[in-house]
Amino acid sequence: MESEWKEVEIGTYAKVQGGFAFKGSDFQESGIPVAKIKNVKEGEIDLNDCGFVSEDIATLNSNFYVKKGDVLISMTGSGANAPNSIVGRVAKHIGDDNDFLINQRVGRFLIKDESKLDEEYLYYYLRPKYRQWEFVAIATGSANQVNISSKQIESFIINLPPLQEQKTIAHILGSLDDKIELNRQMNQTLEQMAQALFKSWFVDFDQVIDNALTAGNPIPDDLKEKAERRLALGDKRKPLPEDIQNLFPCSFVFNEELDRWIPEGWRVKSVNDFINVKHGFAFKGEFFSVEPTNDILLTPGNFKIGGGFKGDKFKYYNGEIPSDYILKKNDLLITMTDLSKEGDTLGFPAFVPETKGIRYLHNQRLGKVEYKNEDVGPNYLYYSFCTKRYRDEIVGSASGTTVKHTSPTKICSHKIVKPEKLIVEYFELHCQSLQDRIQENEIQIEQLTTLRDTLLPKLISGEVRVKF
Repeated sequence: MESEWKEVEIGTYAKVQGGFAFKGSDFQESGIPVAKIKNVKEGEIDLNDCGFVSEDIATLNSNFYVKKGDVLISMTGSGANAPNSIVGRVAKHIGDDNDFLINQRVGRFLIKDESKLDEEYLYYYLRPKYRQWEFVAIATGSANQVNISSKQIESFIINLPPLQEQKTIAHILGSLDDKIELNRQMNQTLEQMAQALFKSWFVDFDQVIDNALTAGNPIPDDLKEKAERRLALGDKRKPLPEDIQNLFPCSFVFNEELDRWIPEGWRVKSVNDFINVKHGFAFKGEFFSVEPTNDILLTPGNFKIGGGFKGDKFKYYNGEIPSDYILKKNDLLITMTDLSKEGDTLGFPAFVPETKGIRYLHNQRLGKVEYKNEDVGPNYLYYSFCTKRYRDEIVGSASGTTVKHTSPTKICSHKIVKPEKLIVEYFELHCQSLQDRIQENEIQIEQLTTLRDTLLPKLISGEVRVKF
C-alpha cells in the first residue's frame, strides 16, 4: 500500500442515518414508495414489492427521502448460515431525488467531509460480496437473523487514497456501470417493442381493423372504440408493407370459446396442440454449492415479473448431471412455482441465454417447452405466455396458499388464437432480430461486468494505481 493511502473508520468522514420506523398501519396499496430491507439488492435498489405510504405521511417524514447517488445499506437480515445473506448489502440509488423513502433498518451514508471521502468511492469500496461478509462477521444476533448498528458500520475500517484518486477510481468503475445500465435499458426497450408488436397484431388486431376500415366492412360493437382510436391516428397509423398487410383478414367472427371477436379465418387452439411442457430434474441438495461453479440450476428466482430471464440469485451445482437436463441457448422455460403471496412470476416464460463457460440446468418446478410442430414459433408462444388472459388463468387456477403451483396440464390447456402460418413467420423473423440484439447486449453486459468485477478489488486495494 502506498504511503499516501490510509486506514480510517467510516465514521471519521461519514455517518449512517437509519430509516424511519413506519407503523404497519401507515402502509397502503399505493402511494409514495418505501424501500425496505428486501429492496436493497447487491448494487441496486429494486422497488418491486416495496411498501407505500400516503403523501401526507411522506411529507411528515421528508428527511427520509432518498437523493440521487445516495448509498444505502441493509442493517438486518439472514446471518452466516445463509448463503445469500441480506444484512450488509450495499446499493446506490441511480434515479432522481425523492423517488422513495427508506424504512427502518435501511441505512443511508451521509458524508461529513467531502474533501476527504468521495461517496462514489465509498460505494465501490463496500460493494463487493466479500465486504458484505465482513459486515456479517461483526453483526449481532442469532445464526438465522443478525443486526448491524450505525455505530458498528461507522467503526468499519476502510482504505482511503487521496481524494482525487478516489474520484478517478469511482469514475472508472462508474463508467463501466453506466454502460451496463445503458445496455439493460436498451434491452428493456427492445423487449417492449416486441411486446407492443405482439399486442398490436394478435391481441388488439390493429391490422385486421385497418383492413376492415379500408374495405368498408362492419366493425363489431366491441371493437368500435379501438377502430375509432385507429382512425384518430391519421397519418401516424403506419401500415405494414403491403405484402404483409394483405395477409391479415378484413373482417371478424365471434368465437364462443373465447367469448370475443377474432379475425375471420383464424382458429382457436389449445397450447397442447403445439407443445409439451417437460418437468425439470430434482437435483440433489447435497451437491448444491455456495461457491460459484460453471453449472447453474435455474429456479423461479431467475424469472422476471412479466416474463424474461433474470441473471441473479444463481444456485450453483457441483455434482453429476443428467444430459437431458442441460439447457441450450433459447430454450423456452416456464416457471411453475412461486413463493410470493400474489404468485408474481408464476407461469411466466423466459428464454435461456448463452453465457460463456456456463451450463444452465433444467431444475424441478420449471417447465421446458418441447415443440410438437412448427405451426407457432417460440416468440409467439413466449408473448402469449405474457398476456393478461393467460396470466389470469394461471394464477386463478393455481394450487397452494403460501407457495403457489401450476402444472404442464394447466399451461397446455390455455387457448390461443392461431393466425395464418405466414403471419406467425413474419412475426418470428422480426422478433428474432430483436432477440439477437438483446443477446448481443447481454454478452456485452457480461463482458463489462467481468471487467468491472476484476478491476474493482485491484483498484480499491491499491494493487492497480491510476493517474489523476
